[in-house]
Amino acid sequence: MDSLLPVKPSQLCAVNALILRAIDGWELPPRVKRLAGPSHCYDEVDLTTMNIRYLGAPAMPTGVLALETVGVDEAPEQPAWRIHGIYVDPEAQGQGFGAQLLRDAQRRARGESVAFLTVRAQKDAVGFFKAQGFTPLVPANPERAYPHQFFFRL
Repeated sequence: MDSLLPVKPSQLCAVNALILRAIDGWELPPRVKRLAGPSHCYDEVDLTTMNIRYLGAPAMPTGVLALETVGVDEAPEQPAWRIHGIYVDPEAQGQGFGAQLLRDAQRRARGESVAFLTVRAQKDAVGFFKAQGFTPLVPANPERAYPHQFFFRL
């Protein structure tokens, strides 16, 4: 399998198209998908504040990984990074690309001596993260927390 490469500004259209295709496969009402889609897409500012990488061809990525490397305060210990998103083209799902993206995140985090990875998962992705060894994260304030949070000790 290919190595992940950093997303360049010129690739944002292809990356965001992949993200919208992935979101279209989520088990959500069509209106929710339409409204949620743009909030998952990235812009040039995100490229300066997050570590966003892709797998596959530059003009047609197979998968995208976005990591937040600062401001992750929900982890049991610091330092911690948050997986902001793992997106795999619907036609390539079930072939190990999501796990490859996750392994890349773990490898990068270990290389930076990060203690934990966290994720705020969509309901559809809960089984994936549990199968990859993530543990449910009990939030400090459950009423205000994202419903499906997990962490992975590195």
